[in-house]
Amino acid sequence: MQDTPEHIIQKQREIIHSKSPDERFMIGVEAINFGRKMVESSIRQSNPHISEIDLKVETFKRYYSQSFDPEELKKILEELRAYWVKRLKTG
Repeated sequence: MQDTPEHIIQKQREIIHSKSPDERFMIGVEAINFGRKMVESSIRQSNPHISEIDLKVETFKRYYSQSFDPEELKKILEELRAYWVKRLKTG
């Protein structure tokens, strides 16, 4: 669905293209971070007492569960959990 008029889309393009490559990169980074925060917020709403490690695992599942078969996903999630347990213990 596209409900934005073409002249507004063109103005958005002009604004983006007037930015330096570094500024455009940072806009992209900020958009990705905002999206991740929205996903994490949604997960926390359904599970308010979730641990930080479980939040990371659930966030990964939300993004990538359709990209891997169930057995492969299970292995990845085990390794992801082990990584974060180790990282958080060592500070």
